Amino acid sequence: MRDDDLDDREWPEPDDQDEDDLTVPCPHCGESVYDDAEQCPSCGHYLSREDAPRSRPTWFFLGLLLCLAVVLMGILG
Repeated sequence: MRDDDLDDREWPEPDDQDEDDLTVPCPHCGESVYDDAEQCPSCGHYLSREDAPRSRPTWFFLGLLLCLAVVLMGILG
């Protein structure tokens, strides 16, 4: 079968996106990063706050230390 025997509907659609459309600059280092990436492979920073792992607030650690101090005082006291 030759190429000119194909109907126009049988040809694949051209890819509308090229390589430059799929990348964005990292907000931290400026390197090109894929648009759907969570983390920059160059600098290691997360690209948005939503992608970054959730960190515990300071009051959590202070409460944990206070509980440990109370338990230690009960054991030693």
